Amino acid sequence: MNLSLTFLSVMLILSGLTDFIRIVRLGAITGLGVITLISFFGSWYLLFTHSRLPKVVLVVSSLVLFIISGFLDWLWHFSVLSPVTVIQNLSVYMGFVGLLLLSITQSNRTFDLPEYISKSLPRGIQISVSLYGLGLVLGGPGSGIIMGARSFALFAIIGSAWFLATWRYRFPGSLLWASFTILTLAFSFSRTALVITLMLFPLSQLSLTSLKGLLRMGLTITLLITVCFLAFTFVEPIRSRFTDAGDNARVGGVQINTSGRNLAWPVAYTSAMESPWIGKGPTSVGMVLVKRVGSEFAHPHNDYLRIFHDFGLIGLTFWLLGYWVLIIKTFQNWQWADRYDQENAHIHLASFLALIAVALGMMSDNVVVYIFVMAPLGILVGASLGSGSRRKKVIRSHDKLNVVPASLEQLTMKY
Repeated sequence: MNLSLTFLSVMLILSGLTDFIRIVRLGAITGLGVITLISFFGSWYLLFTHSRLPKVVLVVSSLVLFIISGFLDWLWHFSVLSPVTVIQNLSVYMGFVGLLLLSITQSNRTFDLPEYISKSLPRGIQISVSLYGLGLVLGGPGSGIIMGARSFALFAIIGSAWFLATWRYRFPGSLLWASFTILTLAFSFSRTALVITLMLFPLSQLSLTSLKGLLRMGLTITLLITVCFLAFTFVEPIRSRFTDAGDNARVGGVQINTSGRNLAWPVAYTSAMESPWIGKGPTSVGMVLVKRVGSEFAHPHNDYLRIFHDFGLIGLTFWLLGYWVLIIKTFQNWQWADRYDQENAHIHLASFLALIAVALGMMSDNVVVYIFVMAPLGILVGASLGSGSRRKKVIRSHDKLNVVPASLEQLTMKY
């Protein structure tokens, strides 16, 4: 049994449970906290003891530098930060990068897509959607009876990316599961996740090489705009979720509920500018917001602002550069596979869509501190990078030799 493959599969299934796993406690730490620590220690242990790193891991260099800068930041501000909170926070970042690297190494070992992606990821998504769907039946729209509505919605953007990608490449049952995922997400009443997922629809149909693809994308956008307008206009629960009284702003003459972000963001930014280069240390933004805004604001609801405040411009630059490289590489892998390797193209499209979705979610939510989002993202993107590198090498070499192999084993044996 390959321990690394098993570990990645288990992490994907557990991620699908989102915050439901909080019901398990080990003393003062919740089950979700335990999973966060396991993702960190487990991934890096397996990486250095059971894995041979391929060259493609160099793509992750900037994110590794981000992790190093985070630890140095913690040491610099050690006396004013809570070690327990900092460890939990850094463990998510470390878990994301560790799982990303581990997935790269494992998917790069074979020509075929590993089962932790082809089977465990969709199974984890299906478990999550089914459990939350059951919660909707029992508790009604917006229910958190089984798992939190917001937690499910943030995980569901990864699930939507996967099923939209497999739908494009006509995998059986993908359209049904994509529809079910987005429907349950809509009834979770999570505004950010719903808007992001709707934006993934036209992206999943993107085609830069054919008029048919461009027309299909245009029709998809038109249909989505129509559905969204009708839902906002005629479905009261959805409209009220966006416009109910609260800390409001006006956009195009429409009052929008900002849930206090218009109060928290200026405070966090002003505090960040007091130490713009190195920041004030991991989790410091939560301390500032609780003190200056209120106890309900332990998070800034903007992860770019969080990283800027905690790690400064240096840390933010490492994160943005590293994340942008992942977007570019997965997009390139998708475009190449769409032409030469459609059997595997869905993994690259799903990775690209998931990265875009999380990048958008970071603008108004706390995505990067939730392991049930960052773990599947890291594993999915790692599989795209590792598998894509391997399959490109094999297929290009085969095309160069212009030899038809008698079997798949012959094609992959020398690689």
